[in-house]
Amino acid sequence: MKIKTVCMILTFLLIAVAGIPAVAVAEVHIPMPAAPPVMVSMEESSDLTDTDFQKLQISPRHSQTELMPGESDEITVTVTNKNNVTVPVNPMVVDQPYSEYIFDKDWITITPESAELGPDDEMEFTISVAIPEEADCGYYSLQVAFTDDVMPTPYPSPYPMYLNALDLHISVWKPPVIQIQPSYIYDQVESGKGYDYKVNLKNIGEEAIEIDPKLGGERWYGYDMMAQAFENDAITIDAPSVVPAGGTATVTLHLSVPEGAKGRYEGGFDLNIDDPSIEEWNGMVHLSFEVWTQPTEPFVKTFAVGVAEPITIEIASQQYRHYTCGGESGGGNAEDPSFDVTLKKPS
Repeated sequence: MKIKTVCMILTFLLIAVAGIPAVAVAEVHIPMPAAPPVMVSMEESSDLTDTDFQKLQISPRHSQTELMPGESDEITVTVTNKNNVTVPVNPMVVDQPYSEYIFDKDWITITPESAELGPDDEMEFTISVAIPEEADCGYYSLQVAFTDDVMPTPYPSPYPMYLNALDLHISVWKPPVIQIQPSYIYDQVESGKGYDYKVNLKNIGEEAIEIDPKLGGERWYGYDMMAQAFENDAITIDAPSVVPAGGTATVTLHLSVPEGAKGRYEGGFDLNIDDPSIEEWNGMVHLSFEVWTQPTEPFVKTFAVGVAEPITIEIASQQYRHYTCGGESGGGNAEDPSFDVTLKKPS
């Protein structure tokens, strides 16, 4: 009896399984849980062996000044010890990696040279800067670190970050002896025509200054990817090699616009003035030309009047005279605008 029952149950299961349609089995990717980030504290890192430092209050922490060669200046810095222990203070001058020029440590004096600051003590340090006559014009960046405490890092650093320091930025400059007029030439030109422009230079110094004007050396934002209306060979420059002391010189530029040219030209030329007081950008003359074409179709304006009375029509032209040498645009070739106006009644 038990054997029959087992056989019947087995037979039923086989029949039931046979009646189930086949089902495709898809491969399922089960994402593995990501490992949580491991946070390493300074105490757990073997690279950070010395994290014992004292933080002082430095006021001001940043200072910027402009000096000419031969000039000097003083900066007063207040250092306060907010710690509950005495902190030795030994100011030292540290070069900054991003400084344009290297600051000579002989140009700076710090008074007092050292001190001991007890808890809540405050002391003023005087930083005297004297720029020698032979110093190069440019930007100098340095730090005055009052202690040797640096920011701990888990990796080697070629330039340590001093915690108790003053960031000092000094701009050494000279007034330029060459005056440039104009420094920007804009004009509306026509293809197939020629134009002349003048740039006047004045030397207010006591020595002659050499110049060597050359086209190029400029990249103007927004125009470097634009197709130019013509190439630089359409422009020629005639200039002397020297601007005499107390005298003037004229740089003449001639533009021959090629036939069929259209669009804009953006560029410039570098005067290459042998004067260290003039920054490279200030020794350039920007050129901007728009090649203009006479419209082939007339401009038409339709309007209506409410009453049958006489009317007056005024037509005016507005021109931007960016090229100011001689007070005219277009190198003296500008013409007064004229219009052929026709008034038609409605048909």
